[in-house]
Amino acid sequence: MTTATPTWSADDLGAVRRLKALGRSVEQHFVGRRLALDLLEVAVLAHEHVLLLGPPGTGKTDLVSRFAAGLGGRPFVRLLTRFTEPAELFGPVDVPAFQSGDQYRFRTEGMLPRAQVAFLDEIFQSGSPILNTLLTVMNERVFHNGHDVETVPLVTLVGAANSLPQDPSLLAFADRFMLRLTIPPVASSRLDELLEKGSALSRSTSAAGEDHAWIDAPALERLGRQLAHVELGGVLPEYADLIRELLGQGVTLSDRRIIRGLRLVAAAALRSEQVRAATADLWPLEHFWSDPAHAPVVQEAVRRRTGGPGDDPDEPARTATRLLAEARIVARQVGPGSPPAAVEHTLRQLNTLRLELRRAVPGNREGERELTSIIDSTLALLDQG
Repeated sequence: MTTATPTWSADDLGAVRRLKALGRSVEQHFVGRRLALDLLEVAVLAHEHVLLLGPPGTGKTDLVSRFAAGLGGRPFVRLLTRFTEPAELFGPVDVPAFQSGDQYRFRTEGMLPRAQVAFLDEIFQSGSPILNTLLTVMNERVFHNGHDVETVPLVTLVGAANSLPQDPSLLAFADRFMLRLTIPPVASSRLDELLEKGSALSRSTSAAGEDHAWIDAPALERLGRQLAHVELGGVLPEYADLIRELLGQGVTLSDRRIIRGLRLVAAAALRSEQVRAATADLWPLEHFWSDPAHAPVVQEAVRRRTGGPGDDPDEPARTATRLLAEARIVARQVGPGSPPAAVEHTLRQLNTLRLELRRAVPGNREGERELTSIIDSTLALLDQG
């Protein structure tokens, strides 16, 4: 008897594809940030946290803000300093409750304890009271507010810093960021492309639709729960072998990091729409190192197993079917009566998909015809306007 190949539901697949379509939409505003968006997508699926390392002025805040806007809400964004007060993150003190002598509590509306996505720049600059509270928020998703314990809807917290801290007291906090990525400036190697992108964005009027929710909170919650149903048995021996190799080479990996690394593998499998994790789904582990000095060792060990260069791990897995599915999702974002700017924004995304289809699957005439038809139908919306 033949056993049917397990698969995800149509709702789950649709949500995953919308998440990837969000990443592609945000990518159009940046140069050389595809990998950062790949990691954000994995982090959202795994409900893990990301640390972006690099100098100021590399677009980290804008990148995270645009991505978070597509998740249905504005991110909570703050620049931390050693003078930052807890109230700046967790809300003003509830004065009536304090005056009544009942309790010292914060009013958390619109603040970090109510956020789905948070971006904290210079995250290691704040003092111990803030970092100790963030530990609980990040790890347990709860906020102790006076006598109450509030559930925090945080999907992912993205931190940014010039480098990892040297202070041993901050290492436990830094270990909460499962994924780390260095964001270098791109002007030295891709100046022409950067200037062209900047010029195009300065002329763009496509602000309409930028805050469109590509995927909502319930869908993200459901996808997070679905990670438990990813079959990891086939990749566990390879994962264990990788961990033994890294530990044998002196790479620092906490027990927490080793265990939660499996969630990253499961998230990568779900992102590639697979129920069974494969060796290729180890790719996020290139970024789960603790010490930057160990990053090249981790990267080489992972790439040796996945067989890919790691620059764009999603590229080899993109098929005509998935690209066309994303095109259909993108095209549904506009219709009769949509503002011309929103239609033009959608057309740019569709043209990007068409170019990728030609590159990934050369000579796929049937796929190109369908995508061209989608573009023509979208283009016709401009005439209707």
